[in-house]
Amino acid sequence: MSKEIYINISTQEKRVTILKDKRIDEFYIERPGYINLVGNIYKSRVDSVLPGMGAAFVNVGLEKNGFLYVTDVVADATSYAKILNEETSEDHPEQRRPEAKKPLPNISQLLKKGDEVLVQVVKDPIGTKGARLTTHISIPGRFLVLMPFDAHIGISKRIESREERDRIKKILADLKLPKDIGLIVRTAAHGVGRKDFEREARYLIRSWHHIKSRASRARPPHLTHTEFDLVLRVTRDIFTDDFTKLEIDSRGDFKRISRFLRILAPHLRPKIKFYDGRVPIFEKYGIERQVEKIYDRVVQLKSGGYLIFDQTECLVAIDVNSGKFVGRKNLEDTVFKTNMEAAEEIPRQLKLRDIGGIIIIDFIDMEVSGHRRNIFKVLERNLEDDKAKSNILSISSIGLVEMTRQRVRKSIEGKNYQKCPYCSGRGIVKSVQTVAIEFLRKVELSLADTKARGVQVALNPEVAQYVRSKERDMIRPLERRFRKNIRVIEDPSLHIEGIKIDLNLS
Repeated sequence: MSKEIYINISTQEKRVTILKDKRIDEFYIERPGYINLVGNIYKSRVDSVLPGMGAAFVNVGLEKNGFLYVTDVVADATSYAKILNEETSEDHPEQRRPEAKKPLPNISQLLKKGDEVLVQVVKDPIGTKGARLTTHISIPGRFLVLMPFDAHIGISKRIESREERDRIKKILADLKLPKDIGLIVRTAAHGVGRKDFEREARYLIRSWHHIKSRASRARPPHLTHTEFDLVLRVTRDIFTDDFTKLEIDSRGDFKRISRFLRILAPHLRPKIKFYDGRVPIFEKYGIERQVEKIYDRVVQLKSGGYLIFDQTECLVAIDVNSGKFVGRKNLEDTVFKTNMEAAEEIPRQLKLRDIGGIIIIDFIDMEVSGHRRNIFKVLERNLEDDKAKSNILSISSIGLVEMTRQRVRKSIEGKNYQKCPYCSGRGIVKSVQTVAIEFLRKVELSLADTKARGVQVALNPEVAQYVRSKERDMIRPLERRFRKNIRVIEDPSLHIEGIKIDLNLS
């Protein structure tokens, strides 16, 4: 399987696509108005403590206060390391024994209003919610994640070889690192030599000392450490040996990547390329058309079936439909094949759209329980490649799957679309007939409560034509009843549901 990264840079936007066999597999976007805050470290001040919620609101200098849960104050594992998708097992020689789960202390025992605290963002502000924070700082490198407040060693579970894990443990033991800090060994560290570990450990420790120094001199709220932008994050966290190339159309960012790799992964520098063609890079490689499809509500499947994605305030619903696919054997076989395609495509779409939170998948009903089990296994297997963590419940007898997917920032749709000013996010508007009936009620109320000789009503042209039509005769009965004049005018600027009433007082 060929894997490539293509990066498009403009003054207003940075876009990254990851292709597998020429098909887009991941898509990331960053704009000035939606800069990633996850990973940033702030010297902050506690604004309020809420014992009933087990949390504190913390001023980090953003528009909204951040949210700090008690679990993110006392837990011994950093939330940010989890965001980097580095689930670890502790192979340290002095591995800690599991302890009985202790009740959490009251948040007011740990923090009080006015306290100064160093925090890191683990979830961007979304909607009305402020950023989620943790006091357990993590500083990621390419091969290691430094944890200055959690002194243990963890190795990514994705490094499965016992020999390799033992080799890495021996190297880290020989480095004689400070005893008061911890490290997580990332998946990219597989096969890395001692010099690379040593160089990166020194770099991360030096970075932590700089952060501490800046924090000690600063008055809260103060940004003490900024996480890499999209270009360097992708280079650090995604660009590995199994990629054929990384191609970018910005000379300045090409040089930045080259300098970055010279320090952390010199062997990858020959794989980066600068694109200077006249045709835009995404058009050149057939990517632009694939990107446009990410925003489609309907996703076509190869067989002729399709998926429908509907995002609501509380969850995302995905409906599976057989569409044009009629199969060859029987209905159950047709349904099973459609659902199988859907189970393979849905995880890819969740990654592409960066959809998080609660997700409900409505597969087509299957009569055979073995078919339901197979669909569930395929869905689970395809979700394993997703960097965002997910929790999936068993498929029900009617084909429903409930799952959650880690959400740390706005979805791709949320970054590119705003709530419709016409329907206010409902996805529908009132019919012409409904608005015409509302017009009658409002005019009736206005005429009953005024001494004016008449009323002028502005309506959307489509509604105005409907109420003025002779066959409906909607206006004359009101004029006769109230003995007042009703004048209807067309206003093209009005929303179809808009009704503007002006009383004629002369």
